[in-house]
Amino acid sequence: MSDVVEFLERMGQDAQLSRASVNELEHVVASTGLDSILQDAILSEDSSTLKALLGIATHCAMLAPAEEQEEQEDEGGSETPEREGETSRAALSAWS
Repeated sequence: MSDVVEFLERMGQDAQLSRASVNELEHVVASTGLDSILQDAILSEDSSTLKALLGIATHCAMLAPAEEQEEQEDEGGSETPEREGETSRAALSAWS
């Protein structure tokens, strides 16, 4: 795998190689000693086959913000500050 990555890196860095004709590119790829299947994938610019041969999987993740919810007031009224403190202490002692 490192041979393929090194070749692709060299190809990306070398302006002459990246603009080479098909015949020139075939000659350079043949001189790398890579498997013929890999050579074919490189020459045909088949990235999906190349990824499959190298065992590279594409993963995608997305994070989306949660919808904002309106604050709902309890119909029975809100707790007093003393009561809120008692609830917090009770919750903390439950975790201890």
